[in-house]
Amino acid sequence: MPDALLISYGGYPYTPSSLTPDNGLANLAGALAEAGWSTRILDFGTVSTMRRLFPQELTEALRPHAMALLGGRGGALDDDARRRLRQLDETLQEHQRRQMHEIADEVAGQVRELRPDFVGLKLWNGDGFTGSVIIAERLREEFPDLPIFGGGPQASWWGEAIYERTSAFTCLLDGEGERAIRMLADLALGRGDLREIPGAIYLSDGSTVHNPRADDVQMDNLPEPIYDEDVYPAMAGDEKIKIIVIDDSRGCPQGCGFCTHPVESGRRLRTASAEVLANRMEALIEAHGVHAFRFAGSATPGRLMAEVADEIIARGLDVDFTCFGHFASARSDHFEQMSRAGLHAIFFGIESGCQAVLDRAVRKGINLDQVHETVVAAQNAGIFVVASMIVPLPFDTEETLQESLEFLREIRPDSVPVQFPGLLPGTPWWNAPEQYGFEFDARALTEVGLDYKIKLLFPPSMWEPLPYTVGGMDFAEFTRLTMWFAAELEASGILTSVPDDNALIAHCLGVGARKFRDLSRLWCTIGDAEAMGEMVASANRYILRR
Repeated sequence: MPDALLISYGGYPYTPSSLTPDNGLANLAGALAEAGWSTRILDFGTVSTMRRLFPQELTEALRPHAMALLGGRGGALDDDARRRLRQLDETLQEHQRRQMHEIADEVAGQVRELRPDFVGLKLWNGDGFTGSVIIAERLREEFPDLPIFGGGPQASWWGEAIYERTSAFTCLLDGEGERAIRMLADLALGRGDLREIPGAIYLSDGSTVHNPRADDVQMDNLPEPIYDEDVYPAMAGDEKIKIIVIDDSRGCPQGCGFCTHPVESGRRLRTASAEVLANRMEALIEAHGVHAFRFAGSATPGRLMAEVADEIIARGLDVDFTCFGHFASARSDHFEQMSRAGLHAIFFGIESGCQAVLDRAVRKGINLDQVHETVVAAQNAGIFVVASMIVPLPFDTEETLQESLEFLREIRPDSVPVQFPGLLPGTPWWNAPEQYGFEFDARALTEVGLDYKIKLLFPPSMWEPLPYTVGGMDFAEFTRLTMWFAAELEASGILTSVPDDNALIAHCLGVGARKFRDLSRLWCTIGDAEAMGEMVASANRYILRR
């Protein structure tokens, strides 16, 4: 039986979400199993990785600064404290670079032991990209003939530019992997042709070739994901928070200015049937004892989730879950049934509370009256409502930002994640920046964007500046507005920075979302892996109904 080794190295787990299982690699393992392959998944998004990437002595050195650091997100620190934090950050970065090379050596040892026919790496951003390249180049050095494939979000976003950083990959894959992985597996055995693999990106005669994509995987026909511990060792014990992600839909026809989902999975919305989705939940309960799920689709139709709720209730499934929602398809009369089925939290993207800015900068196709009605209906049904914002958006002014604040103070979602405007290839903002008031050099931004690192010890305004402007504001200027907006919400008693999966984790722990936000932020910022490990174990006791 041929063997495959699939690897996910995402860098330091800087959020509890980083510790949930990787459904993408589990799907690929299932696709390979259907073709007669044996697979091993190495997932470094674990408590143990957090422990090794953040030395205990540095955790203790940071602990005295924690409250001032988190209370002001860096702004309340005096100059001496900032200098000390920069020194500690340099120490941390050097430690993590050494660990990346040690991890690469360990992966090479796994390859020597398993002798796989190919290796596939899921490419993340930040240190996840840096570390994955280190692993790929280490393997290429020792195993020059080993097929090494790269996929995941970075491959879809940056594509050919990755080959300007490294030539270690036999090919990269842009788009969905369940069909292509079998073709790549055949290629590893000397069968097939790179030119025939949809979405393949590869070097040929010194030039980069990018095959057309084929986002045609039918959602009801996805392979059964594999989470067995012999295939996916990180699933053993309490290394992962065992909330399983289920693929309910892919593709998004909306074309929002900032969004990468159409880049990753196409513009055509494809959905699984409610019966199949309930079957998958039931199978995972029976096989692994998990009772907590997150539906992955970014444009999940409200009708579909209502039908899933009907299936859950009819089968008597004991589950807690979260999902994305879209204001254009959400039906207020569905929320009571969805809540009864176990829907704990739902994630909506508002982006702006000013209709004119929303229409011009995002083009989301919703109106704020819909938003208000939907949020109130979901909350009345007992559902935790997450409503994300992008601040500042193109065309925002002091007046429109105040309008957005007043709108949120009126509807009062349970959580409002606030992020600054990001630019990624393939999005309307990237493709037509002049229409939205962005200015940037694509080559310079690509060079920085490939492995741009989040600095947990500092607020965004102190991160490495990204080389673009919006509305004439540079990185430091617009991220200060982001922080100001979040602080105004907090001062109004509105929780920020809790996405839907974190709200579910808090529910599994039996603590409030704010308390969990504050504790997990502390643990991640100072590298308290012991506290994080205790949290994971406690959440899993509930998820597994122990």
